[in-house]
Amino acid sequence: MLTLSRFNHYGSANAARSARRGFSVIELIVAAALLISVLSLVAPLAVRSGRLQQDSRHYQLALDELSNQLEQLTSLDAAALETALAELTPSPTVRDVLPNPVLSARMVAAADGRRLVLHLQWDHVGPAEPLTLIAWLNPPEETQEERTP
Repeated sequence: MLTLSRFNHYGSANAARSARRGFSVIELIVAAALLISVLSLVAPLAVRSGRLQQDSRHYQLALDELSNQLEQLTSLDAAALETALAELTPSPTVRDVLPNPVLSARMVAAADGRRLVLHLQWDHVGPAEPLTLIAWLNPPEETQEERTP
């Protein structure tokens, strides 16, 4: 014989499940604390990754600028080169993208010939050396004795 006091109308197995539906407040607080902890670790990494990407793009743009400037300057004759060095400025794209770009050039006389040294400096997020490219201008001609071993 079945008594009603021992079983409710859901049955004994379902009664335990129905009493436990949903989340308790403590479970929600623990889940929120874990989520906040994970976000506090991931957020600085995301910011740093964005800064590194921007620095990489700036470096590539500066390298392209120096390469283009150096190619233009090395194609000039001596008189035009002196004038171009006096009027040397960064391109409009570099001025728009890089923070405070400064482009400088100098001629270095050496026993091996003249060198053109270009520097491009801009404001970095940390200490950084200026980007430098060097080109040889009019290297001395080799004699026949120097070419043969």
